[in-house]
Amino acid sequence: MDTVRELQFGPGMRVERLTEAAFLIAAIFTQDVRFAYVTFILTLLQAVSPRWAPIAQVVARFARFRGQHRIGDMYFDLGGSRGACAISVVVQSACLALIAAGFPVTGFVLLTVPTASFLIAPTLGFCAGCWFYVLGRDLVGRRGWLKGGFDDHHDIKIDGEEARDQPELRPTAQR
Repeated sequence: MDTVRELQFGPGMRVERLTEAAFLIAAIFTQDVRFAYVTFILTLLQAVSPRWAPIAQVVARFARFRGQHRIGDMYFDLGGSRGACAISVVVQSACLALIAAGFPVTGFVLLTVPTASFLIAPTLGFCAGCWFYVLGRDLVGRRGWLKGGFDDHHDIKIDGEEARDQPELRPTAQR
């Protein structure tokens, strides 16, 4: 099994996101922070490595990806997913800290942001965390603060073009 291909294009990451959203929804409606801790741990594992998504790994074993991917599937790029999970860990940490500090209403209200992202990503194909991660990565790269290349900056070929035909996809040092 090609784990990267299965996680990137198969249904595993979609099921992972929906499961994380379900735990956050349960936390919000029951006001039980233990459900939010489950999502926090799942997201933290993915921030370390997207291959550590336990639910996605199980789904990938049973529901193999057999088709061709569409451009809409590309948001599950593992580099972008890792960055999005890191952003989500920061947001969830702030929410859990607010709840622990005695501000449960504020914490649970702000917890709706990652919940919405976890619901929108697999259903509509737009990952807000991935978008913010790529935007920040490109900004840091343009300023020269990032040395080396971007993660998977040359993966997408549009209309038969090569990466050398798309200078905006390469870091400044390679232009």
